[in-house]
Amino acid sequence: MKTDMNRRAFLTGTAATGALAALGLAGCAAGETAAPVAAEGTSAEGASAEGGSYLSPGSYAVSEERDYDVVVVGAGGAGMSAAIRAAELGMSVVLLESHPQTGGTTIFTEGLFALNSPIQKENGKNPADLGYDIFTMAMDFHHWYANGGLFRKYCDQSGENIQWLMDQGIEFSGTGTMCANEYNTWHQYVYSEGKLSGQNYVDQLTAAVSANGAEIMLNTKAIDIVMDGDTAVAIVAEGEDGCVQFNAAKGIILATGGYSDSPELMAEFGKNPDRVDPMGAGGREGFGINAARQAGGTLAPSPGCMVFYGGCIPGISYGTHLYCASAFQPYFWINQDCERFVNEYYAERNFSFSGNAQSMQDRVISIVTQAQMDNMHENGGTFGCGEYIHAGEPLTDLWDEFNAQKDGGNEAVHGPLDTLDDLAAELNLDPDALKASVEKYNGYCAAGVDEDFNKDAQYLFALEEGPYYAFELKAGIFTTVGGMKVNNQAQVLTEEGTPIPHLYAVGCDAGGLYGDSYDVSICEGSCQGFAVFTGKLAAETIVEQA
Repeated sequence: MKTDMNRRAFLTGTAATGALAALGLAGCAAGETAAPVAAEGTSAEGASAEGGSYLSPGSYAVSEERDYDVVVVGAGGAGMSAAIRAAELGMSVVLLESHPQTGGTTIFTEGLFALNSPIQKENGKNPADLGYDIFTMAMDFHHWYANGGLFRKYCDQSGENIQWLMDQGIEFSGTGTMCANEYNTWHQYVYSEGKLSGQNYVDQLTAAVSANGAEIMLNTKAIDIVMDGDTAVAIVAEGEDGCVQFNAAKGIILATGGYSDSPELMAEFGKNPDRVDPMGAGGREGFGINAARQAGGTLAPSPGCMVFYGGCIPGISYGTHLYCASAFQPYFWINQDCERFVNEYYAERNFSFSGNAQSMQDRVISIVTQAQMDNMHENGGTFGCGEYIHAGEPLTDLWDEFNAQKDGGNEAVHGPLDTLDDLAAELNLDPDALKASVEKYNGYCAAGVDEDFNKDAQYLFALEEGPYYAFELKAGIFTTVGGMKVNNQAQVLTEEGTPIPHLYAVGCDAGGLYGDSYDVSICEGSCQGFAVFTGKLAAETIVEQA
């Protein structure tokens, strides 16, 4: 990865949950309020199912009502952008956040995508045809499942949005690239050593929300949406003051961050939640998507995109030495049938594609030898871990981290195992199939030609004598992207294609950005850029509609 920043502070779900655990709120007082009616396509049973992914069945009593022009649900990058712009345009705004702090998973990001920004113009890395090239490449990448009109508008306004962010006090360090992208479209936040990568960005956005006069309410979890006929008029949220109804005279903006923490929605959208391990702030249970569906909205054509970052061991943070050694080296990966299934180089070449491939398997197992582990401990890995660990940097904590996981009972960590038969027995694999696969791969290493997946000879490392170490990997995701079908003004649409009055979905609650994969090799940081764009767009549309 080529970048101007010297770190990468993404964390896996377990570590992030420890750092940013969602606050468990006490139940509201029982009342006589009727259960909300499920929208067509969402069963009443599903709307009240246990597990936190669906809306409350309505067994609450509203203690008071508060009036605003705009109610924004979710204080991540999209929600804060919406709140800033709405307040800037003269509207009264409340921003509801279930966590005890703003930022959500945005706090783990590093930058955002934009074209034709003042930063690009200043550094001279902005060819005249950049906008057309990037738009066409991205839409081709998404096979035109993405909303072409919305994506075009996003590209056209992205540079102006960088200037708008700078005007709000956001500081950028410059531009960079990932995955061998030739364009410098990734606008990186100023980073402070010892902080999470997006902490400064979140702090600056939060300050801008307050400076523009919007009200922030933390520890306030949205539980219901209120309709007056076909118009969205209020959000009911549970907080320190009980259940409060926040009336929205002009608009409700749903910015709840998608459904990364909802196994139910993952399964509904055709994904296998058992194969996925989300990182982030937690609490992304799909409220925005379910609220919009309850209000009569329909899903986008491609609602189920997961933004993968490759393999991971559950419970192990991105950027640790054990993570780097086990999930981010081009060594030897097999599936449940002891077969290789991808060029392992894709851990570095395109981590989104690597995650796609891994998510398609029932099991993924990374196998390394004692000699390889020792070499990484002494001399570093073939790949680093983004910019968090550099290639060739000794993994000095590797054995301490490995032993800590073994002693702690992490069932995804195995070894040392003297023979391949021992490894097969411990991991319940077919020993003959395992030995045949290793023999075949070692033959490719000796010949310098990978006949299966054409992995470059410089990344062909034979599995010679044991002991062996094995790591069971899940597919790690940064976030989900997609959900509701919206028009080019971020308005939630019905199945008939008509906007639901006063209802908007932005950021990861909105569809139209991706097909089935993160376009990191073309538009690094496109999800964060889309968050700013759609949040700002929704606020501007509300003013136009008022």
